[in-house]
Amino acid sequence: MPTAGAPRPRAARPPRQATGLRQRLAELRGPATTPRPMDARALAALAANPGCRRRALLDGAGVDKGALAQALGAPANFGQSQFAHQRGNSFEARVKADGGADLVRLLHERLRDGTEPPGPGAVATPDLAAPGPQGRTARTALALREATEAGRWALLDHPMVSLDVAGSPAFLEPDAVVVHPDGSWTVVEIKSFPMVDGSADPAKVGAAARQSAVYALALERVASMIGEPPEGGDDAAMAPGAAGPANAAETAGAADAAGVVGVVVPAEAASPAGTAEAAGPAEAAGPVVPAPPAEAADAAGPVIPAEAATLAGTADAAGPADAAGPVIPADPAEAAEAADPAGATAPEGPAAPAGPAPARARVRHQVLLVCPKDFSNLPTAEMVDVRKQLAVTRRQLDRLTRIEEIAAALPEGTTFDLRLTDDGRTPTRPLEELTAAVDAVDAAYAPECLSACELAAHCRTRSRGAGLVEALGRGVRGELGGLTTVDAVLTAAMERSADDAPTSDPAVDALRRAAALRAEALASRPEAVACR
Repeated sequence: MPTAGAPRPRAARPPRQATGLRQRLAELRGPATTPRPMDARALAALAANPGCRRRALLDGAGVDKGALAQALGAPANFGQSQFAHQRGNSFEARVKADGGADLVRLLHERLRDGTEPPGPGAVATPDLAAPGPQGRTARTALALREATEAGRWALLDHPMVSLDVAGSPAFLEPDAVVVHPDGSWTVVEIKSFPMVDGSADPAKVGAAARQSAVYALALERVASMIGEPPEGGDDAAMAPGAAGPANAAETAGAADAAGVVGVVVPAEAASPAGTAEAAGPAEAAGPVVPAPPAEAADAAGPVIPAEAATLAGTADAAGPADAAGPVIPADPAEAAEAADPAGATAPEGPAAPAGPAPARARVRHQVLLVCPKDFSNLPTAEMVDVRKQLAVTRRQLDRLTRIEEIAAALPEGTTFDLRLTDDGRTPTRPLEELTAAVDAVDAAYAPECLSACELAAHCRTRSRGAGLVEALGRGVRGELGGLTTVDAVLTAAMERSADDAPTSDPAVDALRRAAALRAEALASRPEAVACR
């Protein structure tokens, strides 16, 4: 028995599960196969369909789904052409020319916050070179910290951030991140689709918003390690379920659950009246219209004199309560308490000089979307609010089953290794073995997968072969309830009881009413040909 005060023996540490998980994922993709990194586009598609365990496992293991689909005989029929890829790279290089000064000036113009524009040589461009994704991630975090503490404009070209996806790290690379002098960060997304007369394709803008939300979500983790965000800032507005203007986009119902952003409205077309009422004060499509003095006083507290407001900072595009500087209390006692909440200041003697304020990093909930103007190669941009996409992505990623749980449920010896030849192009794995390995993981197919997943064609063939109603769309699948196959739906619709009493299943009752109406319509026109 140990004596009093003696150190207790430490319990043996359990083996690290991360090492076992990495080994298991290497066995799934093949020992000699290089893992395919997960990008933000794939992560956004995965978050849009969190119930697909097949995609979660394959993406987490770094399996090349395109090569896997090719080996299964169902190649993907989507992707970016080589010409579009080269055009996008050329446009991005033009946007970031001159050390990113033009890009930062373009961002400053779209902010419309009344601050001074950055002058020549005012934008820092730190070097982010480091070996490996882990090294680049650490170097990016250090550069963000240094730029935030410096209190000046900085442009990070292709930084590297990480995000945990179902227990597996994913390394993401935004196009650019701009650090503001007030310590806030803005994600910059550069796309090659045109913005004609200040508006772009809503579907493409929505996809870009979901992709940018993934970057912002990963940057929030870095910002939390640098410093606490200010109260009432953008981070508070991004919190799910927060009251006030932060959830105006959600309560308005202007976008669907996937977070599709509407057509970008040009600055000239924005209506001064009703802009804040229709979509919240931080609507990304149009300019921010300042509220009247009475409304601003109700929203942000006591009215601050012009001189004090100049010192405190001007409110940014997020709304009247999202000021860049501290809120000045109206009462002198409150001001003294706010300046010294702990009461550490001595009651007598000269006051000690105030030190520099700690850096408060925060990620802005508006991203800068840069596109070619009209049909030229000149860049134009608009601010896009991604608060809704952030909430949806955060919620969907939390719903993902952890990868180790999915891998543990697989049969022993399951692997997706194609066993390529020495040239790295021809797979030698038998088709039957590969098909059995893929089918061992449950999938949640939907027609929307055809534009987001390389294995969608294979999953559609298997879904149709099994007669699953998922092939008809998520809306149909949700309306049918417990009826999961087409045969079950037809049986429920054709079988009728003697007294024609309603059942306990509303879906079955609706199917029987539809079948009765169809039979009545066919009976009224004998010459009509029945559908098959």
